[in-house]
Parts: sequence; C-alpha cells; structure tokens
Amino acid sequence: MIEPTTHRIVVKADKLEDTDQTLVKARSMGLVIPEHEDRKRAQASVDRGIVVSIGPTAFDDFHTSCPIEPGSYVAFAKFSGKLVTDPYTQEEFVVLNDEDIVCVFNKE
Repeated sequence: MIEPTTHRIVVKADKLEDTDQTLVKARSMGLVIPEHEDRKRAQASVDRGIVVSIGPTAFDDFHTSCPIEPGSYVAFAKFSGKLVTDPYTQEEFVVLNDEDIVCVFNKE
C-alpha cells in the first residue's frame, strides 16, 4: 500500500478503457486495440478517480476540514501529480497535491 506523506493524496485513476467512449464502443464490438505510446499519454490525461489514502497534513493550509475521505470519487487537475507503481502489487496510482483536487462527486 502506498502511504502519502504531508499534503499528498493517493488516487486510483479511472482506466482510459472505461472512460473513453471510442474505446468502450470498440471493445463492445469485440475490437482489441493494442497498447501504444499515444494511449499511455491519453491515460495520463485521465482526471478522475477514487481516493485511496490521504496524507496527514492534507488541506491544513486551507484552514478547513478535509473535504474528502478514502473512497471519495474526485476530479483532479489534468496532467497533475506523479504516476507511481506499487512495487508489491504493480498497481498504478496518481499521487497528487491536495490543491490539485478540483471537486468531489456525490451520488446525492
């Protein structure tokens, strides 16, 4: 498990294959689109995901309570953060600054 330090937030970004309507439609038709460098760049532009963990000082600079919690579905600034691979599970996460969180999506 990746634990963020200070004001960082770890997010499991949505997969491009699940959010890009062209790729979703192609997959539903049975087409397989191979991995390509352009697709990796497109994955980096994904700007939504699930919060996995929150650093101990996140949002302290804003003098407010933390508006998110693990499990929150959030949008974050495009191309922000650092892509990190967990060395034990090989899962990819985005580590963001707290200020890069743009909004929280609520089901209500």
